[in-house]
Amino acid sequence: MSKKYALLVDLRKCVGCTSCQVSCKMENAVPIGDFRSRVDFADTGEYPKAKRHFFPKICNQCDEPPCVPPCPVPGATFKRADGVVMVNRDLCIGCGRCVGACPYGARFMHPHIPVTNDPKPYAKNVPEVKGKKAKDLRVVDKCDYCSHRLAEGIEEPACVRNCVGNARYFGDTGDPGSAVSKLKASVKTTDWHPEYGTKPRTVFIAPDEEVFSAADGQINR
Repeated sequence: MSKKYALLVDLRKCVGCTSCQVSCKMENAVPIGDFRSRVDFADTGEYPKAKRHFFPKICNQCDEPPCVPPCPVPGATFKRADGVVMVNRDLCIGCGRCVGACPYGARFMHPHIPVTNDPKPYAKNVPEVKGKKAKDLRVVDKCDYCSHRLAEGIEEPACVRNCVGNARYFGDTGDPGSAVSKLKASVKTTDWHPEYGTKPRTVFIAPDEEVFSAADGQINR
């Protein structure tokens, strides 16, 4: 049976150090100005009852991923049996439809990696690539739970390994003995925007749910 990976972020422990963000950039060569994983912080309230919220943002690896249906190339964006939503750079034509379809802002066009799949056969039905050459288009990039590490048997993304507050837990939800399974069974977890119906595999422990509305508001960086 295939494993079913999930990431749990315990916001009770996140201190906003951004080590996850930095580790992700180093591990995956993420370009300046773009992020596979980032930590936003927002201030709410006023003195003497002001609050600062830290909110890590990452691909939610949805079980109902809204980024897959808009993709015009079969297999360019797909969900693996283990729950990870992937981008096949060899098939991506750089139309950007999946980027716009992600309600969490978890995808971006990689500025330094041109597509290799000829967009011409798709141009008739995909106006975003009409008249453009492969060298002028860029592939989509996103968090994939460090799939290269998973392939090597390292079942721990770089952001989890380097979280100084031990606020991130990763593992197989099909294994009742995994840390993720134990936490989900013992503590209430919350999805970011459950009303979207995407069934995310990235979930949060949030003692103060004001953090979710803060995450959608004015962000300080």
